[in-house]
Amino acid sequence: MLRRTRTAIGLAVTALVVALSAPAVQADTTAPTGPASDRAGADDAVYVVQPRSDGTTYTAIYEPAPGVSADELRSTLRRQGVRGVQDENRALGIGIAGCSPIVGTASAWCGHKWAYGPFNDPQVYFLDHSGDSWPVTDARVDWYQAPGIDAYYRWHTAGCPGGGRHCVHVYSGSYGTAWYGLTEASTSGGYFVDGSVTVKLNDQVTPNTYAARRSVACHEMGHALGLDHNGSTNSCLSVPEFPQHPSSDDFAVLNQLYPKPGT
Repeated sequence: MLRRTRTAIGLAVTALVVALSAPAVQADTTAPTGPASDRAGADDAVYVVQPRSDGTTYTAIYEPAPGVSADELRSTLRRQGVRGVQDENRALGIGIAGCSPIVGTASAWCGHKWAYGPFNDPQVYFLDHSGDSWPVTDARVDWYQAPGIDAYYRWHTAGCPGGGRHCVHVYSGSYGTAWYGLTEASTSGGYFVDGSVTVKLNDQVTPNTYAARRSVACHEMGHALGLDHNGSTNSCLSVPEFPQHPSSDDFAVLNQLYPKPGT
């Protein structure tokens, strides 16, 4: 059983349901080689988009678990009553096709980013409810080093610090066999809505190894900061292995997505 220390620091998240396939993040086991805009077919994730009556939009990204195709996952979600399941990613301009900024094999998640508030960089806190086998603290260390946005960790009992800081609750549990991880949120005007973002890490299908669980946590946290998938197997946002860390391209996208005010 993996143990982690629970220190009072924090980080935030985004609206995305992501399930990393084992041993890959996606069902496609071929590493894409072309630019991000040419690789739409490499992304087997299933997207859910639900406009809400209050003007916000709920968005989720599901990535099929091992042995589950994208079409099978769509059927499963619809049987479960999930509305807004998209039949095709490319028509939406989402997935590995990516949204600007695009750097190398990495890209932003369309229409999902954090507001600055009173800070030079958005302040995002991960409020951790997960079990001891999930190294959320360690995965947070990588994202804390990313330029453009400040990512922190906080044990959930400490609460959200407020004052223009953003918070995401991170849970773990047995959530079925269709996906590895889920990040979900609402957006308004292209920005995450505070209080709407949660991450769920699936005990049921993720191997109970440090490498696998750090990779899944890293993947979900990256989505929570505003990143989409990465076509390089050097990134935890990629396929088909279980890389534990973001890549320099992921960092470069965040640096462009969150430029310093006035630049």
